Amino acid sequence: MSDFDQLVKEQMQLMDQLLNVQGELDLCLETEKQLLQDEKKAEWTKLHDQIKEKREELQKVQTLFTKQTEEVINSYKQMEKSSTVM
Repeated sequence: MSDFDQLVKEQMQLMDQLLNVQGELDLCLETEKQLLQDEKKAEWTKLHDQIKEKREELQKVQTLFTKQTEEVINSYKQMEKSSTVM
């Protein structure tokens, strides 16, 4: 498997993780909204902490995704450059 193919595979896996974390965060936010309406302060506090963790995780995954996207682009350019030299 070429470097480019490996990077694309990793990028797709990271995209799945990104979508998963975003989905979990959305679910937490919806639950938070419901708890606030029901005035369940203790449950809201616990959920609020979980939302904070998910946002931090999402930020880390987004940063990694951006970095890997740059690597994929650079790898593709190198692959193209190598194929035109031959």
